[in-house]
Amino acid sequence: MPQQRDVVDLLTADHREVQVLFEGYRANADPGQRRLLVERITVEIVRHSVAEEQYLYPTVRRALPDGDEVAEREIEELSEAERILGDLEDLDPADRRFDSLVRDLYDVVSMHIRGEEDVIFPELRERLTEEERMALGLRVGEAKAATPDPPAGQIGGGQAGGGQAGGGSVSTGRPLAERVREWLSGPGRA
Repeated sequence: MPQQRDVVDLLTADHREVQVLFEGYRANADPGQRRLLVERITVEIVRHSVAEEQYLYPTVRRALPDGDEVAEREIEELSEAERILGDLEDLDPADRRFDSLVRDLYDVVSMHIRGEEDVIFPELRERLTEEERMALGLRVGEAKAATPDPPAGQIGGGQAGGGQAGGGSVSTGRPLAERVREWLSGPGRA
């Protein structure tokens, strides 16, 4: 059972976790380790996205005066991040374009984080009671707890060498972000 936390605090902690993964990527030169870090980033971004789509953005749509526009912009940024993750999967981590795409991904994720932390979260703190934020945090926390880490052999399998780094699984030809999203919303979870 997840600990009850304010949704703003919970999602801010998610942001920091992904930023630490990006820092780990920048500090590591080993292509295999970089592939694993991108896979971990993929899982965390998709898990975060699914929880936000289920609980945060419906609340944003209702609570903020321009909530539909704000929610759509954030969802679009997360979709762009997943598109870049798909592009990364098709490249070998030793390919010079890999680093460029990771920088693009970092830029999109950073824009998403700023949008939430600078606009959405302050608005939610102002417009929702502490009890409402705690209840929303509990729902988001439960959604994340209901979606544990996929087994290591199930997240690997990128087109360009990702199979070895991801536990030897064979690529299905579908982007990892799509497969993780499907795994997270599998039977009984949708």
